[in-house]
Amino acid sequence: MPERQSPVSLITAEHASNSVPERWRALFAGQEEILDTHLARDPGSKDLAAKLAERLEAPLLTGKITRLLVDLNRSASHPRRLSTFSKSLPAEEREFLVQEYWQSHWNAYAQTIERLPGQVVHIACHSFSPILDGKVRTTDIGLLYDPSREQEKAWCLRLQSALRQHLPELKIHMNQPYRGVSNGLGQQHRRLFGDDKLITFELEVNSALLDRSEWGEVERRIIMAIEEISAAGDP
Repeated sequence: MPERQSPVSLITAEHASNSVPERWRALFAGQEEILDTHLARDPGSKDLAAKLAERLEAPLLTGKITRLLVDLNRSASHPRRLSTFSKSLPAEEREFLVQEYWQSHWNAYAQTIERLPGQVVHIACHSFSPILDGKVRTTDIGLLYDPSREQEKAWCLRLQSALRQHLPELKIHMNQPYRGVSNGLGQQHRRLFGDDKLITFELEVNSALLDRSEWGEVERRIIMAIEEISAAGDP
């Protein structure tokens, strides 16, 4: 296991927004309430990402529209990159959505990695629903990474330990509630950048935590733990 770790150098939040530009609002006529659900965006992810980026002085990339139009955390070939709402659009409108929002985000991500010197540590901020298909999820905070990438694994293990020290009352799980190698922005870019250039993982927060009165303190401690591990990479 490496003794030192690179500092965090890129923060993203692909599902930060539930915004629908005027030209596509008719798609949701009579179903506007869906835009207030987890299907439309990851609550809390935008604020957490912004605070992390400010504290760590890292570049920040965030989604500008709802994933019900185009999902920035799905690859070009993924069948759910466009939802049942946007798949009904004419081909030229679908292409505009992809180019204006999806492609621009993926381009900015890759270009930032290429521009930054040395190894880049990327944290993608997400949140997840506390109940899925009637099953209660017991994870409070999940770290999603690729176990086959040794430096990525080492970084996440250190962060898990730090989070448990700062938040001993919470359940901090690895590759829960999703697998770290599932289709997504970071997973796809592991194919382009080796472990020596890119460490990428998703920070998943149970959205039930957002409704607790102590969420502000929990968020502060999450940031503190990440800041400690990031700073440990300094010479």
